[in-house]
Amino acid sequence: MSSTSIQEENRHPDYDPGKYYPARLGETISKQYRLVSKLGWGANSTVWLAKDITRWVWQPTRYVTLKITNCGIDEQRSAREEVEISQRISKIRSNHEGRRYVRLVRESFSIPGASGDHLCLVFEPLREPLWVLGKHLGSNGVPPAVLKPFLKLLLQGLDFLHSECHIIHTDLKADNFLVGFEEPGVLARYARQQEDSPAPVSDHGGRPVFQSRPDFGPLRKGVGLVQISDFSAAVFGDVPEPHNHDIQPQPFCAPEVLLKATWSYSADIWNLGIMPGNSTYSRAKHIAQMVRLLGPPPLQLLERADQGIRGKLFTNHGEFRFPSLVPPEDFNLASLTPFLDGEDKRLFLGFVGKMLRWEPGERATAAQLYNDPWLDFRA
Repeated sequence: MSSTSIQEENRHPDYDPGKYYPARLGETISKQYRLVSKLGWGANSTVWLAKDITRWVWQPTRYVTLKITNCGIDEQRSAREEVEISQRISKIRSNHEGRRYVRLVRESFSIPGASGDHLCLVFEPLREPLWVLGKHLGSNGVPPAVLKPFLKLLLQGLDFLHSECHIIHTDLKADNFLVGFEEPGVLARYARQQEDSPAPVSDHGGRPVFQSRPDFGPLRKGVGLVQISDFSAAVFGDVPEPHNHDIQPQPFCAPEVLLKATWSYSADIWNLGIMPGNSTYSRAKHIAQMVRLLGPPPLQLLERADQGIRGKLFTNHGEFRFPSLVPPEDFNLASLTPFLDGEDKRLFLGFVGKMLRWEPGERATAAQLYNDPWLDFRA
C-alpha cells in the first residue's frame, strides 16, 4: 500500500534520507529478524517490531523490538554508548529489586547501508508509555490509584541505577517509562493484523517511509511491568570530572542544568517531580516559574553557575532580572494539581516538594521517595 501523505521521520527538520536505513516490512535483518511493523522513529533511528525466524518449531514465537540507528559518526557513537551502559548494568551482580524495572539492550550488531553501517539494538518488546494507560482506562491521564504503584517500581529502578550502577539517566520523561504486555497473545494478534493489513508507505528522497503503528489495542487483562527505557543520553556518575553539559528536554531542565552549575544524580529526581510546559520555551520564563514555585535561588547555587548565564538572569545580589515574567501568586503547586483534593493532595504536595528543590543536594533520593506516605495513601 502506498501513500504520498505520510509524515514520519521525514518531517524532522534535519531529515537526511542517506542516514536512515531504508528498512521495509517483511525484510529480514541479519538473517534472523523479520520486520513486522514500524513502531516509531526518532531523530537518529527508527524502531520496529520484528519476529525471530531462527526459532525451532517447538519453541514459542519470539518477538523483539529492533532499533535501527542512523549511520554517521555521532549517531553511531551515541548508539555504542547506549550498548555500553546496558553492558555495565548487566554485569552488576545484585539482588536489588529495581533491576527488573530497567530496560536493557539484549544484543547489538551492525548492518551495511548505502552511506555506512547502521548499529541495530535488540530489546524485549514493551507495550507503550505509561501515560497512555489513561486512554485504556477511560480517564484523562493515569489515575493516582494506578500511578502510585508504578511510581514505586520506577523509584526502585532509579535507585538501582543511581546507587548500584552509578548511572544518571538524564532524560526521564513520560515517553521513557514503558509498560510491558499483559499476556503474550497481544503480540501475536497484533502481528497477524499487520500481516493482513500492512502499513502504508511512501517514497521520500529515494527511501521508503512507513507509517508507524504503535497501538497494540485495548488492555486484555491487567497490565505488565513498567520499565525505565532509552539510555541513549545516560552517563556514568562515578567519573572524576563533574558533569556540566546540556541535558534534559528544556521544559524539564533542573535549575543546575539551566545555570550550568554542574549536575549529578539528583537531576533525575528533578525530572520526576517537574511538570511539563507546553508554551513557547525561554530560559528566563522557565527560571521565573521556578522563582514563583520555590522562591529565589540560594546564592551558593548562583555562585556555582556559569557566570555568563547568571549575569543575564540575576544581579550580583541574586535578584531576578525579569520580575515581570514571574507568574502571579495563584501559580503554585496546589493550583497546578486540581485532580487531587484533601489529604491525598496534601501528601502529594509534600511528595513533589521533596523533589523540586533548588539545591541538588537537598532533593530526596529515589530510595527515600519510595517510602513517601503519599505513595501508600489510599483516598
